[in-house]
Amino acid sequence: MVYFMMIMILMYFISLLLFKTMFSHLLMTLMSLEIMMMSLMMIMYMYMLLLSMNYFLKFFLLIVVCEGVYGSSLTSFMVPFKGMEKFTPMDSMLW
Repeated sequence: MVYFMMIMILMYFISLLLFKTMFSHLLMTLMSLEIMMMSLMMIMYMYMLLLSMNYFLKFFLLIVVCEGVYGSSLTSFMVPFKGMEKFTPMDSMLW
């Protein structure tokens, strides 16, 4: 169990590094956020399993799913108007 937790924490930091380096690509940013949330979910699942508090995990999964759907719908709405998925943060603020 300790090794699994270490792997999940390492996966979280790798996805955080990926989020920082691929910030200009919207799809890579969304994918790294989803990996980050899934690793956080697995870390929380291990802790909640010990504390018998699984109801909080359901709310967390609901928020993660809503965030993913919102990001993908925003991408599919923004790409036809911009013409590409690579953007700068100033372009998204002007949009």
